[in-house]
Amino acid sequence: MMAEKTGWKPIPLLLKIVFGLSLLWVVGTFFAIQQRFELGVPLFGVFVYGILAVVIVFLIDILGPISFLYAMWNRKSWGPRVAFIYMGFFIINSLVAFVTTPDQLGGPAILVPAVVDVILLLVIYNKRSYFN
Repeated sequence: MMAEKTGWKPIPLLLKIVFGLSLLWVVGTFFAIQQRFELGVPLFGVFVYGILAVVIVFLIDILGPISFLYAMWNRKSWGPRVAFIYMGFFIINSLVAFVTTPDQLGGPAILVPAVVDVILLLVIYNKRSYFN
């Protein structure tokens, strides 16, 4: 039995778009870590600052996407599950922030990334057979 091909070439087009957006998200997050440290991040309606904010950003905005990118590149079956966990957390947290802190962050700044994540999750769900 031959192993499934891995790498960039066999990834379906829609997942390549998800890959690119996820990679851009990770890179952008690295540039925003200092800002998150100082300005904080919302965590279920409460703003957290300093090192705790950096840890949250690292886990949700860096480690989650990098794990998913690794899984996509290597066709790991656990890839969609990782995406559902970290993106689901992000979406739920965004909805709570939209209700509790819209004045501090601005509605569009909260909702647009959440809506994009919902769309990306739909793509991942529809292309989940790639990971098997």
